[in-house]
Amino acid sequence: MLVVIESLKGFLAEYGLLAMFVAALTGSAVMPVPSEIVMPFGGFLVSLGYFSLPALVLVSTLGNLAGSLVAYYVGTKMTWIHRIHFLEEHLKVTQKFFDHHGLKAVLFGQMMPAVRMFISLPAGFARVPRGKFMLFTVMGALVWNSSLAYLGYFLGENWELVHQYGRYLSVLVVLLLPVMYLCYRKFLEAVDKL
Repeated sequence: MLVVIESLKGFLAEYGLLAMFVAALTGSAVMPVPSEIVMPFGGFLVSLGYFSLPALVLVSTLGNLAGSLVAYYVGTKMTWIHRIHFLEEHLKVTQKFFDHHGLKAVLFGQMMPAVRMFISLPAGFARVPRGKFMLFTVMGALVWNSSLAYLGYFLGENWELVHQYGRYLSVLVVLLLPVMYLCYRKFLEAVDKL
C-alpha cells in the first residue's frame, strides 16, 4: 500500500491539476483512488505554491462530476442485472431507497468515504434525474473536496494525518449528517421559492 501511495503522490506532484482531475475522475468512477489521500496531499501542494486552493477544489470537483457521470451511465445500462434471480429483492430495495431518498443519498453519499466511490452506480440504475444528480453530486463533492483540501493545506507537511485518522473523519461526517440534512432542507425550500 505504501508503494501505491508514494506512486500516487509522485504522479500528483509532477502533473499537478491535471493529475488531480484524473485522480478525482477515477475515484468517482468506481476505481480505488482514495480522495482521503489525494485531496489532503493536494492541499499540501497548495501550501507549497503549486496551485491555488480554489483551483484545486474546482478541478477535483469537476473530476468527481465526470467520474460520477461515467458510473451513473454504467448504472443506467445495468438492466441485465434484473435477470439475476437472487439479486431481485436487493434491486427492489435499491429502487425503493432511491425513489424515497435519491437526492439525499447522492448528496450525502458524496461526503462519505467509500460510499462516494459507489453512489453513482445505483443512482443511475434507479434513474435518478440526471440534472438533479449532477447538481447534488457537485454540491456534495464541493463540501468534501474543500474540507479535505483545506485540512491538507492547514496541516502542511503533516497532511497524512488526515488519512491516518480518516476513520474518525468518517464518524464526524456521520455525526454531522443531521446538520447537513437541515441545511439540505433549507436549500430545497430556497430552490422551491425560485
